[in-house]
Amino acid sequence: MDEDSVVWDDAYSVGFAPIDDQHKVLVAMTNQLFQDSKKRVATADVAFLQTVQKAVEYAQIHFTAEENYMSQVSYPNLAAHKEQHRQFEIQIASSLKEFEKGGAAPIDLARFLKNWLLGHIAQSDKQYAPYLKRL
Repeated sequence: MDEDSVVWDDAYSVGFAPIDDQHKVLVAMTNQLFQDSKKRVATADVAFLQTVQKAVEYAQIHFTAEENYMSQVSYPNLAAHKEQHRQFEIQIASSLKEFEKGGAAPIDLARFLKNWLLGHIAQSDKQYAPYLKRL
């Protein structure tokens, strides 16, 4: 593991296994991005881009599941939380276009994903955690 990699810690837990399990997958995918970004072979960008696309697709699945759980428990900040997800999707689409044009380094994109994910879990996801105890 290098300094960019994330080691799952219970501090990231929202206390609801289905969401925690999805967060763990996203952390693992982020760690894979760091590994891919450090490869110095011609196929590294292709592998990195494939991993990013898989991570983005999985994030969308996760967002839908998370939003469904929040809806089931009538989470009062659901609309704002959904907006954070949409803003992430806009940001990552823009970053991917920049990467594909050669304007962004793989490591920068991986760090953006890591920072967004951990910040989102720590700040936003922790806020709905008490509501999920109703499920």
